[in-house]
Amino acid sequence: MDKIYSRKRIKIPMMKQRKTKKKSKIKHFLMFLCIIFIISVGSFMSASYPIFIASCKTAATSKATHIMNDEVEERMNDYTYSDFIKIEKDETGKVTLMQANTVLLNQVISKITNQIQTRIDQSPTTMVYINYGSVSGITILKNFGPKFDIELETAGSIKTQVQSEFANVGINQTLHKIYLELTTSIGILTPIGSFSEPIASKVLLTEAVIVGEVPETFYNFEGMNQDDVLNVLE
Repeated sequence: MDKIYSRKRIKIPMMKQRKTKKKSKIKHFLMFLCIIFIISVGSFMSASYPIFIASCKTAATSKATHIMNDEVEERMNDYTYSDFIKIEKDETGKVTLMQANTVLLNQVISKITNQIQTRIDQSPTTMVYINYGSVSGITILKNFGPKFDIELETAGSIKTQVQSEFANVGINQTLHKIYLELTTSIGILTPIGSFSEPIASKVLLTEAVIVGEVPETFYNFEGMNQDDVLNVLE
């Protein structure tokens, strides 16, 4: 019987298996990059959020305070000290009476608070910048970072108190100052949440130097609010 000639077959690797292994490695590598990215973003957000909140509060406080001061200054350009305080003297020039115009004072305060609230609610957005250098501590990154637009709104009414202050400025001379203290709460709207921040500002309404001794019977406005000013008349 004749022998059949045979030899071992050569196995050729399948290209498909190699491609599958290569795709699997790429897939695992991409998953690893995604995990690193998520962890990095989470760490950055955790570290930057307090800085972001503080930046928003600083920007809101600065803008609201500027609006308050600017509105008081603009409104008071129409008035002088003598419009609010009437001073009477005797024949010798001695001050005998200082009388406050509480009606006018209340009207001016009402206009100021209404206009402040309107200006805050209608104010354009404010941009807040998060500095990567502040978060990471790396100086080279100080000029890099995301920017966010925030909106402001008054979260409640604006409360006011009128305060009066006397100070000796020379022989037989007294400086009289009338302040308006404004307090309110500002709502801060951001792309990642909203919160509020209390705002307080003490603004000079008017002042004058009084020549002569100030009578003790003069009514002190210290701590008065709008309702108290009206009650003086009743």
